[in-house]
Amino acid sequence: MERVVITGIGVVGPHGTGLEPIFNHPGDLALPFAPWPEAIDPPHRQARIAQVTDYPVKRFFTERQIRLMDRAMALSSTAAGLAIENAGLSDAERLEACTFLGTARAELPSCYQFIQPQLGQQKTQLNAADFPKIARNVACGQVAIRYRMQGPSTVLASGSLASVEALARAAHYIRVGRSKVALVGGYESLSKFSLYFLRRLYASHLAAGKPQFFGTQPGYLVPSEGSCMLVLESAAHAEARGAAAYCSVDAWDAGRFGADFSAGQALEDSWARALARAGNTPASLGLISAASGGANRTHELAERSALNAFFEKNPGAAAQVHTPRSLVGEGESWASALQVAMAAFILKHGRSPATRNVAEDVPAQFHKRLHDDDISHRSALVSGVGSGGNFCSIHLSRP
Repeated sequence: MERVVITGIGVVGPHGTGLEPIFNHPGDLALPFAPWPEAIDPPHRQARIAQVTDYPVKRFFTERQIRLMDRAMALSSTAAGLAIENAGLSDAERLEACTFLGTARAELPSCYQFIQPQLGQQKTQLNAADFPKIARNVACGQVAIRYRMQGPSTVLASGSLASVEALARAAHYIRVGRSKVALVGGYESLSKFSLYFLRRLYASHLAAGKPQFFGTQPGYLVPSEGSCMLVLESAAHAEARGAAAYCSVDAWDAGRFGADFSAGQALEDSWARALARAGNTPASLGLISAASGGANRTHELAERSALNAFFEKNPGAAAQVHTPRSLVGEGESWASALQVAMAAFILKHGRSPATRNVAEDVPAQFHKRLHDDDISHRSALVSGVGSGGNFCSIHLSRP
């Protein structure tokens, strides 16, 4: 079995470009929260969204290409370019690379709008870039075309964990020798359809207060857009070309909560399986990257329950808890990929930013664990949990 490492990270989000703004100046980071657009039936007068305001798309595309691209395609393609640059992949090295990307949902209304005018017409060619309303569904293929990656290519639209599920799939491809390089990650854009969907899905959690994490009191969610991409490689391939690795991807576990099973218990068991597969123990774990954003949705309460139980059963555990969504908003699939990217960055550099906006009713142990501590970050567990009852745990460690 090939060992899998992360060698490249590319991020564009409401916080800016890359991870440096978060890690270098976390206390000064002011997210550009904007009022909810009036045209999408605001759920509450205080409702906010987190939009990407500036990103280096012109580094990779001409003005004409940018005009033809949907926002989802532009965000994902730019983050992909940044990840490829960061990994130092040459044209030849990425030729056989696979692309596995994730987004929370496919925009079916956009597909219908695209297909209807084509019915009954005689066309010999269709260029997806000419029909930007379907870009969320075809962005993965466009990224592969743009950067000449000719390996297997697919986009998962399976909810907020689509990007980490895509990462697990790509890691498996590399581990069994089907590919040496993979581009993985997630992207979301705050289209009219997305905001309408979020308005319907999270109406009661967009309502009042402020963003809260691991709390029981209602806060409000801040839907955000962005893209986070990672380059995965076999360790042998990375070493042969002299690439420095952020971390290794050691093990993963995924599943769904059963109707007759505690969601918190399911998460605990998933973490235990991922740790066991990686040959690690709770006492040696340095970081837990948690998926919770908002306040008291069912899956968030399950994660808090699992964390409480984890530390009660393992009193010697010194792991710090990190919540990237408190820094960028509820970014669904792109924020799930960001969890992996930030954990990888922390493992390489041994430092992490403080988590903000933690609810007041969180137990004291979490106030301590959610801020900077002198912990040796040699391993990390990325905890992914979705509103649909699915979960995914990924174990990372220093190479």
